[in-house]
Amino acid sequence: MGRLDLLSGNRAVAYGAKLSRVQVVSAYPITPQTPIVEYLADFIARGELDAEYIHPEGEHSAIAAAVAAAVAGARAFTATCSQGLGYGFEVIAQAPAYRAPLVMAVANRTLGWYWSVAADYSDSMTTRDLGWIQLYVESCQECLDGVIQLYKIIEDERVLLPGMICLDGFHLSHSSEPVDIPDQREVDDYLPPRKLYRHTTDPTESEGYVFPVIPTRLHTTYRRLFEGVMQRAKEVIREATREFSERFGRGAYGLLEEYRTDGAEALLVTMGSMSTAARRAVDRLRNRGVRVGLLRVRFFRPFPSEELTKIVEKGGIRAVGIVDRAVSHGTSMGPLGTEVASVLYAMKDRPNIVNFIAGMGGDDVSVSDFEGMVSKLMNTLNKDGVRETVFIEHRVPLAKPSVTFKDVTYCPGSQLCSGCGAALAVRHVLRILGKNSVIVFPPNCVSAAVAMHFPSNWVGVPCVLANYAAAAAYARGLQRAYKYRGKKVYVTVIAGDGCTADIGLQSLSSAAECGEPIIWINYDNEAYMNTGIQRSGTTPAKAWTTTTPVGPRWRGKKELPKDMVSVMIAHKVPYIATASPAFLRDFEVKLRKAMEVVEKGEGLAYIHVQTPCPTGWRFHESKTVEVARLAVLTGMWPLIEVDHGVFRLTVKLPKLRPVAEYIRLQGRFRHLSDEDVAEIQELTNKNWKKLLDLDGKPLW
Repeated sequence: MGRLDLLSGNRAVAYGAKLSRVQVVSAYPITPQTPIVEYLADFIARGELDAEYIHPEGEHSAIAAAVAAAVAGARAFTATCSQGLGYGFEVIAQAPAYRAPLVMAVANRTLGWYWSVAADYSDSMTTRDLGWIQLYVESCQECLDGVIQLYKIIEDERVLLPGMICLDGFHLSHSSEPVDIPDQREVDDYLPPRKLYRHTTDPTESEGYVFPVIPTRLHTTYRRLFEGVMQRAKEVIREATREFSERFGRGAYGLLEEYRTDGAEALLVTMGSMSTAARRAVDRLRNRGVRVGLLRVRFFRPFPSEELTKIVEKGGIRAVGIVDRAVSHGTSMGPLGTEVASVLYAMKDRPNIVNFIAGMGGDDVSVSDFEGMVSKLMNTLNKDGVRETVFIEHRVPLAKPSVTFKDVTYCPGSQLCSGCGAALAVRHVLRILGKNSVIVFPPNCVSAAVAMHFPSNWVGVPCVLANYAAAAAYARGLQRAYKYRGKKVYVTVIAGDGCTADIGLQSLSSAAECGEPIIWINYDNEAYMNTGIQRSGTTPAKAWTTTTPVGPRWRGKKELPKDMVSVMIAHKVPYIATASPAFLRDFEVKLRKAMEVVEKGEGLAYIHVQTPCPTGWRFHESKTVEVARLAVLTGMWPLIEVDHGVFRLTVKLPKLRPVAEYIRLQGRFRHLSDEDVAEIQELTNKNWKKLLDLDGKPLW
């Protein structure tokens, strides 16, 4: 017997993965997907799930690790969406050819297009032609059920393909509903352990199977064979979902779901969470005598062509309204509309088709919206050959910007958290750089405060929102354009620890190696705070985060933080420094030196600023400067510079304060024992001695 609990869509997906007994989890945080992998990390930390958990530096690697784990015979799981899906696209495209049966959850979110964090299908629809099984779910219950069903489908020998479970960001991912959580034994009876077939790289299970590079002349042949696999998958989907429905008492199964289609002369066709509102609209209209029904497409790939044709033909449907949460620009239709129109084209008496584009960028699609769509649809019944697209728009006038800038580079009201160390640091960076600067903002807390409240702004200089992994490349392009135009501008990247030490390190390394005259400010709050306190490469050892939780199996982050100063030293960057918002004069001197370096065209200048985060570090918002000061006075955050190869301690301390004074102020270290604190003290002392030995010496 299962149990009933109130679950969000993200948590339901995590429970589905747990009940499926996934063996390898690999994921990188991105809104609104992140809680899925946080819940899985917590299950593992508590000993409730026996699985390996991989912390990659970005989505490209996260998805690659999951593909490789599936190829090697593990039951693998990953999750992403939007920009993360775009960044991992290369590997996503490769997975079907590797016949890698992994499940990837996509908490749908706008891809590109002004950085919306809300739902539409512009992300997952980019992958529709790659060979993934795609399931679009309506409810939190289906989020859980869908994961289990997908593993049953994709691990079948007739399929062996990756599967994507798509849930609408925020509409489902962060909304909670009562969910029936099946008993583990019942799921085990339905979903057997992962079985290995000939497509494996496990040396104990194969005879040297190699993934070949296929000759050009065979590509068309192999694509035809692959299409046969996709078509055979339809029967596997019907079998697996019907069995699940019978075992667990679920209503929806198959590739699509019918609702009140008997006697209908018009149909709505939907996908995802909007289908609930469409269902209610159908009920209302039926009560008024309007003969309308609903088809909800569950599996977009493979597409349910046979079922759709059969339903439209048998019912004498005269008009079909397809509702898309995506648009294929240049076709004047949405992806679902294009598919439905293609299927119905072969019918002798084709119904009229109206493709409604709605809900883009997370816009709500209400019951009344669906009633309006049906009204437009019914008006076509006395016409022939109608095929049109209608955009459902909710126009809201934009407010005027609340701040105007003259000579200032920033204004109060950043919308960052109270006590934010990054806000304090960035305010002074903007003040010192002045108006003759351009800022590159990759995704981080600060850029979110800049971008997500358009048209209001608190930054008074031009700024560009850059892709997470390419911030340095954006800066290089800007700097070269200004150079060509004969303008001297301080092009400055203000990045967090994730963009600096993890996902953006490759781009930063290239810019440093090439000597690009740009300033890089790494404001380091020692975790991915913008997406909710996940582990980063600079998170301290033993620190709690949502992806390194504390439990019987885990005690916070296992690894030491990545030493970015040493990485920059290895690049022989002309100016490198650390800074703190508690030592502003030191900070200002270093930033002015960085400005001088880039003004002379000597190369990249790198400043690493520790910015305490009350929310993620778990201390009172009034303690930010105190925590920052103690980080320096205890030696946990030494203030140094490497000026053209010469190392110098810029704040020398006659004696270090005990690290316990710094650690005990922060809830992220609450679980540490006296022995843990003593170990940290010993490491700090050794590091401080090394720095004293280096003081005043050239490093190259």
